Amino acid sequence: MESHQARMREVDCVVVGGGAAGLSAAINMGRMRRSVLLVDERDRFLWRHSIHNYLGFPDGVGGAEIRRLGWHQAAKFGVELLLGHVATATSEGERFRIRIERLPEGGMFAHLQPPTIPRDAEMARIFGEVPEGAPTEALARTVILATGVFGHFPEFPGRDECVGQSLFWCIHCDGYESIDRVVGVVGHDEDAVQTALDLLVFTDRVTMVAGRPEGFDVPASKLAELAANGIAAHACAVAEYENGGGQMRALVLDDPGRTRIDVEQVYTVRRTRAANALAPQLGLELDRLGQIVVTSEQHTNVPGVYAAGDATSLHDHQVSAAAHEGNQAACGANYYLYSPTQRDPSDATNDPAR
Repeated sequence: MESHQARMREVDCVVVGGGAAGLSAAINMGRMRRSVLLVDERDRFLWRHSIHNYLGFPDGVGGAEIRRLGWHQAAKFGVELLLGHVATATSEGERFRIRIERLPEGGMFAHLQPPTIPRDAEMARIFGEVPEGAPTEALARTVILATGVFGHFPEFPGRDECVGQSLFWCIHCDGYESIDRVVGVVGHDEDAVQTALDLLVFTDRVTMVAGRPEGFDVPASKLAELAANGIAAHACAVAEYENGGGQMRALVLDDPGRTRIDVEQVYTVRRTRAANALAPQLGLELDRLGQIVVTSEQHTNVPGVYAAGDATSLHDHQVSAAAHEGNQAACGANYYLYSPTQRDPSDATNDPAR
């Protein structure tokens, strides 16, 4: 059977996820001279999204470029890069057994339009990422989960080309790019209404659409706030997202008149779903939204397991925050690996998971 042919390796740390949080964790573990296996499925960093609020890049930097630089940095410090899918993760004594399986060609995000995927694949080869062929099993002394979330955007033709160009979800990341633009906000809850109101800092041409047949799920007072601030609110679904060449053009409403609302940008505000299939296998505590509960130092409730980035309860959705959380997780995992004589003597409990 294939499971008996799985290659086995032992490492200090397996990092699951190759976005900003995972790369930051892997780099910092590598710099502490730990053996690190970074398992990457290719993530939403591969959308054509430029990040303009990340320190040190005054003209912005693409997520794919941060990823490329992160790979280079990780490889420099001895991190092993593996393209694959972590199918299972279980405790085994004081270690964790991680089973890694092959991905479909191009990875989980192979549907993203070229040249994003081919260039990413070429960069992976340059920096030594190995596509997993036969299943691999790793025995790890620590695990860092940086698996992210699903579900920022609705599905429609041309969506992936628009993401980061004219289709957004985070006002903190992209609100500045909305100055004086015609903007549509699609969402039915109070977060969506607040996003529409907050966009008034950047533009007074904002329209809101519930994005579902049931209309809005907010108090009447919130709808009144929209009206008082000149924001039209349409309590219906979107029948069509008109776009071309990465540019959103109009929202066609699913109403009797098929109303067409011209737009230059669209923000979709919807509940994301944490990619946390591994968390229950490891016995991790989740919050009511399915995110991993962590401390401010990225500790989970299971000693030796840490989590960082959007999959966690801290949940900030900023690249800068993800990089910080990955670093914190690495600090925690590295401390866990110290011998008792290496730990802080002022720690009365001498608890490696402190």
